[in-house]
Amino acid sequence: MTEKIRIQCNACGADMFQPLSTVGEWEIGRCRRCSLIYVNPAPFFEPSNEFSDISVDFQYTQYMRQPITPAILEFERQQLRHQVGLLKRFSANMPAQGRLLEVGCGSGASVRAAVDLGWDAIGIDIDPVLIQLGREQLKVDVRATTLLKAGLDEASLDFIRLRDVIEHLPNPYETLLEIKRLLAPNGVALIVTPNEGGLPTQVRLLLGKKRDKVATVPPPHHLHGFTPDTLRRIFDRVGLRTHVITTTPPFDPDYVTSNNMRSADRRLLTWIWSGARLLGRGSVLVGWVTKN
Repeated sequence: MTEKIRIQCNACGADMFQPLSTVGEWEIGRCRRCSLIYVNPAPFFEPSNEFSDISVDFQYTQYMRQPITPAILEFERQQLRHQVGLLKRFSANMPAQGRLLEVGCGSGASVRAAVDLGWDAIGIDIDPVLIQLGREQLKVDVRATTLLKAGLDEASLDFIRLRDVIEHLPNPYETLLEIKRLLAPNGVALIVTPNEGGLPTQVRLLLGKKRDKVATVPPPHHLHGFTPDTLRRIFDRVGLRTHVITTTPPFDPDYVTSNNMRSADRRLLTWIWSGARLLGRGSVLVGWVTKN
């Protein structure tokens, strides 16, 4: 069974949880010190068939259970090419193809794409069904584990990515501490997560709608809702150097999953999301950090 544990604010460390609303068995609130939105107590999911059954209802796993197509793999390769082009800005000594870790890899399309481009890549996810699919379909090194129990060597990774992951975690502070430990001296980490301060979310709350979601999705699918300020706070608390925190629309091919690209066909929403980005209120947060 999944364990529910009362947590403190992961962004600033304060035990100052202010309840805001209740959704089913879950209580959503904010930190009175730094305003981080989170669920408390939080579920601590472990790799298990129970989690695989629960995750069927989660948005991100439904498309991952389908066969990985050549188009999805090419999308992942193109996205990684773009991101590799940015790495030298943050780390002059970054190798052209080093060792990459994908946290929350699902069935491993991003890991396969990285291997295709010459990276020594591994992936982890806590859904064992997806991991098995990835091993069978894509023949890549993917493992059913949490990051804290993965047993990876210190300073062994050049590039770590968490795309649509940190909002799912009950312990993002501890996870980022582990990422800091795992990064090589010139290593870079990329964190992509929904923006709790995004314009659509804020407009919805201003219209008096109930706060029944965290980072655009009901709990326990998402447990933390970060803004640019609270994301920077947690990076600072961990001791990671923040290079860039920016916002972008949910159809940005440089950062979001191929599944999310379907929203690019929704023209009115695309226009609104693009305008929100110009105001610094895009729906997706992008953070680049290094160890030094």
